[in-house]
Amino acid sequence: MILRANQHKKMIWKNGGGITHEIAREPNNDQEEFDFRLSMASVKYPGGPFSLYQNIDRTLCIIDGEKMTLQLNNNNDELIYLDKNSPPYSFSGEIPITCRIYEDTLTDFNVMTKRDKFRHTVQRFISNKDQNPVEISNSNGDIIFIIIAQGCLQINETIMTKGDAIKFIDNQQLIQISTLNDNTIIYLVKITKLSSQ
Repeated sequence: MILRANQHKKMIWKNGGGITHEIAREPNNDQEEFDFRLSMASVKYPGGPFSLYQNIDRTLCIIDGEKMTLQLNNNNDELIYLDKNSPPYSFSGEIPITCRIYEDTLTDFNVMTKRDKFRHTVQRFISNKDQNPVEISNSNGDIIFIIIAQGCLQINETIMTKGDAIKFIDNQQLIQISTLNDNTIIYLVKITKLSSQ
């Protein structure tokens, strides 16, 4: 399933501090609660507090912008510094966090899963056009998303550009990725349903 950037659902924050572009969620409805959600957010200067999500595990990545500082538990001794080169940062949705940015806007990518139903992993890859195609197997039956953060690539027969995503849910599916630009950045998200569900 192809999820084009211009089709992501746009939601303005209640506090006016940013805009969320929802890539995918389950269940796919307009309710506030979800089992998992993938989104990009445009955060406005100077930042502000994150919403609290009970029973949710989160992973955050910086897509565009200089850097973001996260203050955990309202404690200046618990600071996390993130930029575009940082690995994905995972944390609990219950932790009070305030973010600060240092420019007009910053774009992040966010994965959230309900802790008692799913778990997730997020991997960041940089690829160049002269590299051999990469093959990814979905042999475990996970829900797999590939998100383009920078550049352009071809997945199987589909051309994808910045902000696009693609969802794979078929068991035993083999995904072949060919990069069309140097310094292409992608995020590979695997969402696993817990066996008790």
